[in-house]
Amino acid sequence: MPITRHIKVKRAANPFDPQWEPYFEARLDVKMRGNLRGRRQLLRLWKEQDGICPVCNQKITEITGWHSHHLLWRAHGGTNGGENRVLLHPNCHMQVHSQGMSVAKPRSETSV
Repeated sequence: MPITRHIKVKRAANPFDPQWEPYFEARLDVKMRGNLRGRRQLLRLWKEQDGICPVCNQKITEITGWHSHHLLWRAHGGTNGGENRVLLHPNCHMQVHSQGMSVAKPRSETSV
């Protein structure tokens, strides 16, 4: 059984400050990749989106990477639930936060 260390939260980090939202989203991504339940949630999000990034409409793969983005930021009362998250490319995720873009949950072709 490998030993996994807990990474401490930065002292200045405030979950209620929108400026720290990308930091907490990144922590959530690391936590989700580290256990089976989290990987299932990531797979469910990926399937809901048909593997497509809603910002650039390009395929999300292991090579391109992904970040989990909260539609309604936790700082504004959002949850960590799957209904409040989408997967974005890392570059698209930075653009969303730096330019203040809004992202909508895409409709899956299988749910139509």
